[in-house]
Amino acid sequence: MASDSKKKDLIADAKNFCDGMSNVFMLKKRDPQTRHLLEKAKHLIESLIADNQKLSSSSNVGVPRQQRSGGGMGQLWVQLDELKRENQNLRRQFGKAQDDRSTTQKGQGPGEVIIAEHHRFKQENDMLRSQCEKQQTTIKEMESINAKLQEEYKSARIALETTQKSMETILKDYRSMESNLKSVKTENESLKSRLSKQTRPLMRNDSLSKNIENISEKCRPTNIAFMYNTLESQEWMDAKEAMEDESDFEEENITQFLCAVLMEAFQTSKELHSALKSAIAELIRKPTLAICPTIFGQETRKLKLPDDISDGVSQQLRQFCDDLDVGVLVNMLSEKLKNNYSEYVEQGVLENKAVGRYLHESARITWQMAIQQPPMCLSIKDTRFDDDKHKLWWSCDQSRAARIDFFIWPALYDYENGNLLIKGCVHAS
Repeated sequence: MASDSKKKDLIADAKNFCDGMSNVFMLKKRDPQTRHLLEKAKHLIESLIADNQKLSSSSNVGVPRQQRSGGGMGQLWVQLDELKRENQNLRRQFGKAQDDRSTTQKGQGPGEVIIAEHHRFKQENDMLRSQCEKQQTTIKEMESINAKLQEEYKSARIALETTQKSMETILKDYRSMESNLKSVKTENESLKSRLSKQTRPLMRNDSLSKNIENISEKCRPTNIAFMYNTLESQEWMDAKEAMEDESDFEEENITQFLCAVLMEAFQTSKELHSALKSAIAELIRKPTLAICPTIFGQETRKLKLPDDISDGVSQQLRQFCDDLDVGVLVNMLSEKLKNNYSEYVEQGVLENKAVGRYLHESARITWQMAIQQPPMCLSIKDTRFDDDKHKLWWSCDQSRAARIDFFIWPALYDYENGNLLIKGCVHAS
């Protein structure tokens, strides 16, 4: 009875295994090697079952006991296929090639192959799943960065649109201002022409003539005042620093010397202008002197030109003021300095390049002051400090300034006792 029970169990297991093999065969029919093994196993099991049934029928054996719910190998194949499909999906995500064929080695049975494949795919799936999680984490980080960049892009775009609108508004304003400037220039030219025509008939002795400036002339008091200001901030400052570096004089002495140079240049220009008018008057009185080569070497008589001729001469001098040979004026100025400020000359101050530029620019500007009608005025006559006419030197105390010790920079007027154009700089105590 025990042997019959064992045979019945064996037949039931064989049938279950055969059914499992049939299911595996349906799932693995794409693999030639597995297909061959399954067909051979099925054929052997079916033959054994048939032979056993013949023996059972001949010996009239009872009905075998209920079959066990086996199919273990079939379930392994099913799990293996599920793992392979999952592996294939993971490989597809990472762009790796997929090989469906099992790498069965010779000498291994179907069960061992299934178990080996099961373990291999499970390990590979774990590894790919870990990589997939890392990639997903990276993707989330990139999405966060992308979101921030999109916000920044939106802000930048809004700023750009705002800037473009501002630029459009500015361009419109610029075009409007440009148009207004053209119209103002046209109107200005018209006013210049009208004013020039209206000022020509005015007589020199008219009380209004001193307060009227011909804006059509380049050499006029307003422009001269601007050049005078520039002279103080550039050439005067360079000359002062050069003397401080190359001589032993104190700052107080240097500033007084440079102020004296400017006043001497102004006086020399006035003398040249006066001599020119006297020479013209002498030539008008004696025209034949024009061919005498020594006329300008002789002392001419102190004659006075008529007012209308004097005005005309000054106008012509202003028109050609840039053609003046400044070197002659500088030579006349240098001779005066040698006589009156010999201690500075002996130390080679006049040979300094910065001082030389200051002498030339002083002569050029003071000449343009002298040929105005009436002449402009440089003044260092004040003895009491007046905040309306003077500015204090940096080292002086504003609260105690009362008496002027000396001038550092002369005050400029449009004519003598006229309107103040540039304040004088003084040292006061």
